[in-house]
Amino acid sequence: MRAEDRKPSKRVFPLLQNLDLDTVTFAQVQSTGEPISIQDMNEQEMLDLIIVNMARLCVKSEWDGLLTAASGGNEFNVVLPEDFINGSYVRYGIAGYPPYGNSSTSAEAMSSHENYDKVFAYPFIAPESGVVAEMGIDITSASSEANDIQVGIYSSVDTTGAPDTMLGEAAFDSESTGAVYETSLSSEVTLVKGTQYWILWCRSTATIAVTIRVISSLYTPAMCTSDSPNINGNARTIRLSNSDLNLPTSPTLTDFYPLSFSKLSVSLKIT
Repeated sequence: MRAEDRKPSKRVFPLLQNLDLDTVTFAQVQSTGEPISIQDMNEQEMLDLIIVNMARLCVKSEWDGLLTAASGGNEFNVVLPEDFINGSYVRYGIAGYPPYGNSSTSAEAMSSHENYDKVFAYPFIAPESGVVAEMGIDITSASSEANDIQVGIYSSVDTTGAPDTMLGEAAFDSESTGAVYETSLSSEVTLVKGTQYWILWCRSTATIAVTIRVISSLYTPAMCTSDSPNINGNARTIRLSNSDLNLPTSPTLTDFYPLSFSKLSVSLKIT
């Protein structure tokens, strides 16, 4: 539009003219713009509204929501069907959801070899906001003696995506088979929908074999760096390099290595 063709806005400036940029709110800008229809004849008013709002944002440094995509954040905003699913289906199978999972499960042994006396980990995206009311796993072949499967939920470092701090954990008896649920976590865990978290798990007794329900390795995507183009199943999960039969409060990130062990299948009730 040529400067000589510009006509003063009959709605934007008259409605906002007694306000300064430091005090005008988005709600006031929004209410001013709502009656303006998207038509050629309203082009100048729409431009005026954009100018006022951008000036307001500059003065107030109010950039929330405008710079998220460029900041490298980890908000995935996954939306899963819930409200219209039959009420008996109340658990989220977090290890199977995008972008890291698939919907097939199998049984995988944590043999008596010392290689399984480790802490294993994988990321997941919270499918819902709320408090974790229950955690569940499935034992397919029982341990021969006391050997709890310890499972913890960890926060994620925004800048790197790495596991950060334990939010809460649960211990599952593995001396019998079947689905096992725990409603008493060590601390209350509150998840935010669309945010990345981590599952870390380990067994509690060295060299005692147990077989657990896992997400099938076939078609499971890699989720970290590898040492060559031939990934060949590596990087589905990561593990701590040291032998450790307890979950750390905050893991040492340089001790993690990629491996081909499948992801423990974990269900969550989120209320």
